[in-house]
Amino acid sequence: APTPPLESLRTILCMAVTTDLWMKDGDNGTGEDRVQVSVIDISRAYFNAHPKEDDPVFVELPPEDPDYGKGFCGRLNVYMYGTRKAADGWHCEYSDSLGEIDFDIGQSSACVFVHKKRCIATSVHGDDFTTVGRKKDLDWFKASLSRKYELKETARLGPDPSDDKEVRILN
Repeated sequence: APTPPLESLRTILCMAVTTDLWMKDGDNGTGEDRVQVSVIDISRAYFNAHPKEDDPVFVELPPEDPDYGKGFCGRLNVYMYGTRKAADGWHCEYSDSLGEIDFDIGQSSACVFVHKKRCIATSVHGDDFTTVGRKKDLDWFKASLSRKYELKETARLGPDPSDDKEVRILN
């Protein structure tokens, strides 16, 4: 599965601080139009991706299963961490989901997406979305993702005194 280069994350952060170059009539103050950076973590991301019927994934049964050691295996209904195709399955899942809400995939990286009408850009690393945009558009983005996935917004960086001022990304 593709992972974004560090430059993708740097680009997202640069967009946040050079807002008048990227946003039209951007208000970087304290209103709904102020630019923020949102960091969202999708819980149990791989469990949201489903293997294709024509490309099933099989796993060894755990020792506590009554059929363990009898020559049987399990067919996964969803991907799970540790299986070879899980990361690629998750990438396909979130790419399709972002496409459904009018995001375009980046030309330089398959993990960067842009919503041109809302002026939102996001870089996806594994199950973490680092996104830049206006507050009202980031609220829309978070709500759109939460309709499909269980998520946690770990930070919302911005210029307002009530906004977060630091976050750890990629450890």
